[in-house]
Amino acid sequence: MNVDGKHYRTIWAKEADPSIVQIIDQRLLPHQFVIEDLTTVDEVARAIKDMHVRGAGLIGAAAGYGMYIAALHAPHDSFLAALAA
Repeated sequence: MNVDGKHYRTIWAKEADPSIVQIIDQRLLPHQFVIEDLTTVDEVARAIKDMHVRGAGLIGAAAGYGMYIAALHAPHDSFLAALAA
């Protein structure tokens, strides 16, 4: 998506702080262009549930980024144990 001559993806890890996932809030388009920061799994789940992200591909990508955030915040051993369960 191009906004004021700048290209944006619909979801991405923030360049200055990759622990923050950024999305374009789809509910507000085309009238407003709002970038939302997601920093927790709960925020990602809310963004999916409340349709801040729309479309199967973007919902799947958001879920993947949710797993990424979970991995960042989980103690190493417990995350690997949860994956094995």
